[in-house]
Amino acid sequence: MSGDGVSPTPRLESTENPDVPQGLTTIGGRSAYIALFSQIGITLLVANLGGALLGNWVDEGLGTRPLFLIAGFLGGFAIGAIGAARLVRRALRMFEALDEAAANKRLEERLAREQERRGQ
Repeated sequence: MSGDGVSPTPRLESTENPDVPQGLTTIGGRSAYIALFSQIGITLLVANLGGALLGNWVDEGLGTRPLFLIAGFLGGFAIGAIGAARLVRRALRMFEALDEAAANKRLEERLAREQERRGQ
């Protein structure tokens, strides 16, 4: 707390360098997997539940129980599967970019060491 009675503004940004790749074995890497699996689960849940509820609502209106309930569930599963596949594809691209960044960094460090060794 400063002398004027006003507390300092908290930092909102991360203290980690965003240019440094996070390995998949670090805490940041593991949390990426946890976030991905959570997103997949929520996507499948919402799509299946939404399709089933919509199908049930149509069945109640038309009196055709359980025809649209089953169709809605299957449609929701298909939509959820497509959404999950997109999430996985996006995550894999991100993981590949991180691996490439780490490989480039190792190459730059190795070249710098070799150049330093030649200069001595």
